[in-house]
Amino acid sequence: MTEDRPPSIEEGLTLGYGYAEKHRDDRLTLGRIARARSAPEVAANVDPAEIPANPIAEQVAFWSGFAHGVKRYLVDEMHVLLDESGR
Repeated sequence: MTEDRPPSIEEGLTLGYGYAEKHRDDRLTLGRIARARSAPEVAANVDPAEIPANPIAEQVAFWSGFAHGVKRYLVDEMHVLLDESGR
């Protein structure tokens, strides 16, 4: 697997994962972000104060990465919960 993703996707992944960690108790919103089908739909579910003020060059790539970062967090958390319940 190559790591030739655009910087906007990488930035979105990182920020999305961090956003999900910070808002872990708001599963409803995190689920909406993870299931969003468009960049505007993702952005509409994110608190604008949480996004860097600098302009994002590739909006669609950034928001796609952001949604995937949130989804990755949710999947990681699910694995942790499953591992803990199996003990």
